[in-house]
Amino acid sequence: MVFTHSAFLYDADTAYAETLGGFLRDGLERGETVAVAAGPEATRLLRDTLAGLADSVRFLPADEWHVRPVRTIAAWAGILEAAAASGSPFVRLVGQIPYAAPYDSWLRFESALNRSLDSLNGHLLCPYDRRTLPTALIGAAARTHPRVHDGDWRDSPGYESPETFLTALPEPPWPVDGAPVVVAPIDGPVAPLRALVRRLATGWLPADRLESLVLAVSELATNGIRYGGTRRELRIWVTAEAVVAEITDDGPSGPAPLAGYLPPPPGTIGGMGLWLVHQLCDAFAVHQSDGLTRARFALRRA
Repeated sequence: MVFTHSAFLYDADTAYAETLGGFLRDGLERGETVAVAAGPEATRLLRDTLAGLADSVRFLPADEWHVRPVRTIAAWAGILEAAAASGSPFVRLVGQIPYAAPYDSWLRFESALNRSLDSLNGHLLCPYDRRTLPTALIGAAARTHPRVHDGDWRDSPGYESPETFLTALPEPPWPVDGAPVVVAPIDGPVAPLRALVRRLATGWLPADRLESLVLAVSELATNGIRYGGTRRELRIWVTAEAVVAEITDDGPSGPAPLAGYLPPPPGTIGGMGLWLVHQLCDAFAVHQSDGLTRARFALRRA
């Protein structure tokens, strides 16, 4: 199995169509699985370039595909795994993130892909438009992709391992102002805590998101009891945009940089909690301050 992750840096529509069209056409001619997640204009360019071959490409709307980083990783993994199960010899993917500031979560995503998908067979090519994206973001592409195409294919001299990159760029916690509306100790079974959160948060979120909040609190509280210290607490803030919860404990350290980017292997005991929280929430970050590990997550109210 070989997974290749490359950045394509371009500054003209003609270069975009020529390079990506050739990449996709070559895969189709070899009988490989081919999929694209790109914006409407990019999709139109590729359809025009591929002409009659375009109907053999699975086109995915980027604004729906790139919503939550860990969900997108799981979705790419699903395509790669399904292709392997069907006997496809290889998979070619184009993933163009519709970047909007702040960029950190998607930069972390690009880095994490290199470990999360490294056991699968395929090539994910990520286009970066030099005409519209900030210089710093273009520079980061070389740090998160082992291969770069900017006229020719080459190894990226600036590439950093995911462990190094993710440690240097921690996920920023969702900002909150003022005192929390809920403060509760976590000092026993989590069932009463779930009931408390469900009762207090009713009306703050739609019913499905309320259950996501309850499940996320339950998973992180359980993690804190199993692996954290002796002083644990839940705090919740309610803003116009989101319900934000934080679970703190005084344990020795937080999770590994890549924790939660993919579910644990089948048969593994534990390790599912962080992955579930990533799937359920609009934002999730773990940071340390004042001698505490703080796991903060947010669910948008609409």
